[in-house]
Amino acid sequence: MESMLAKLYAGDLLPAENRIKGSREYDALCRQSLREIEEFTEKLDEETQKEFEALMEHYLELTYMEKTQTFCDGFRIGAAIMCEVFGGADREAAG
Repeated sequence: MESMLAKLYAGDLLPAENRIKGSREYDALCRQSLREIEEFTEKLDEETQKEFEALMEHYLELTYMEKTQTFCDGFRIGAAIMCEVFGGADREAAG
């Protein structure tokens, strides 16, 4: 089994590209959402469609930024927990 560091270095570790797999509920909601967006944009004139597309693009950019921050925060919390576990900080607090 290849190490996580080797996978990271080789570019094989891409958590930003992961998607939810095996969830029928998620897949159904994605299909429904795409269908609703298509139905909505068909009702708009060309200029309003462009404005809506720009709005959605900004929303996706914000979502990506939020997911990135959440991932980083979670990683930091996990690393801090591991430092505490391996560093024996709980032994110091108990003693």
